[in-house]
Amino acid sequence: VIDKMDHYKAEHHRYVKEGVTLLELALWKAKLAEREENDAEGRTKKKAKLDGESVRKEKRITCGADMVIKNVLPFLQLK
Repeated sequence: VIDKMDHYKAEHHRYVKEGVTLLELALWKAKLAEREENDAEGRTKKKAKLDGESVRKEKRITCGADMVIKNVLPFLQLK
């Protein structure tokens, strides 16, 4: 019985890790889409043009995933 519990705990941990990764990617994608909407509406400032890769990296850092995940993770953890 204890072996099965350990197995299920490990499986749960794997699913939580996968879910957190998907949540981070979804938040990043939403932030990129938000930027593209603003670009389409002409709201962006006329600064030096940045290449797409650097913008994507910057949006991944500033998408707020760390804050969201920090607040969601306690609901997904086993007690």
